[in-house]
Amino acid sequence: MKIKVKIKRCDPMASGRCEAYIQGYDIKAKKGMTVLDALIWIKDRLDGTLAFRRSCRSAICGSCAMMINGNPKLACKTQILKEFEKRQEILIAPLGNFSIIKDLVVDLTPLWKKINKIEPWLNPVGEPPETGWIISREEAQRIDNESACIMCGVCNGGCNSQEGDPDFIGPSACAKSYRFVGDVRDGSKFKRLEKISREHGIWNCMRCLMCNQYCPKGVYPMTAIEKLRAEAIGEGIVDNFGVRHVDAMVESVRRVGRLDEAMYTFKSLGFLRAVGMLPLGIRLELHGKMPHPVIFPEIDGIEELRELMKTVEEKE
Repeated sequence: MKIKVKIKRCDPMASGRCEAYIQGYDIKAKKGMTVLDALIWIKDRLDGTLAFRRSCRSAICGSCAMMINGNPKLACKTQILKEFEKRQEILIAPLGNFSIIKDLVVDLTPLWKKINKIEPWLNPVGEPPETGWIISREEAQRIDNESACIMCGVCNGGCNSQEGDPDFIGPSACAKSYRFVGDVRDGSKFKRLEKISREHGIWNCMRCLMCNQYCPKGVYPMTAIEKLRAEAIGEGIVDNFGVRHVDAMVESVRRVGRLDEAMYTFKSLGFLRAVGMLPLGIRLELHGKMPHPVIFPEIDGIEELRELMKTVEEKE
């Protein structure tokens, strides 16, 4: 089947700035051909100047992460005909949320810095026994998903929090962090959790679930972030806006059965930082997006809701 592959290209090294343009290539796609196969064919047969990363061709190394029809994916794992059938086009672009080196090659330095920040190695609790550590099946399964991370950067490329806050630690580093936080042999649990609970850490994730959706290895980084938050609270690391935000939401629901956005903004951020949110609050009010629990207190059936919350808290 003859199709046109469109590639978003630019060469900052040559011009000093990225002047992006779309270049199309006509190829004959065959059943079983991946996007990476197509790129290799284009480079070998049509345009040797095209730049992209690739290595294993087996979804193991993570080198070929890029945007395919607007979604972050591994080119070696994406069947080109199936992708074409869904969108009636193939548009390939460099991985999102990273600066471009050339064409489809992005600078992954920020990714590695964030992963290194969480110390991605085991810090054992003392010396191992002579017989070595014996890990139960349950203990191994606890970190099974996170251990599958190949650090391809796909999750970071589709992360909305990363787009809004380039300093956000990112889903990839969080998943890698839980791989060690959840390891019974590691002795740096508190240190790791304390570090990633600061600003730009686990509480800055907006829970868009894009990382879970796009991860090619089933790591579910958002799930790892939720587990890290629970572990941090369990370790008493609660002096941060994230925990205050959660506490304020629970208190608001318990009090009136709905969210009091105006009040929990102050409780989460503190008075001075919340004052800076007033312009946003005014815009929300003008568009009717600001509920008033003080004026309309307590939903119907509030006592039943409170009993449910009490039951959950007693179980915990």
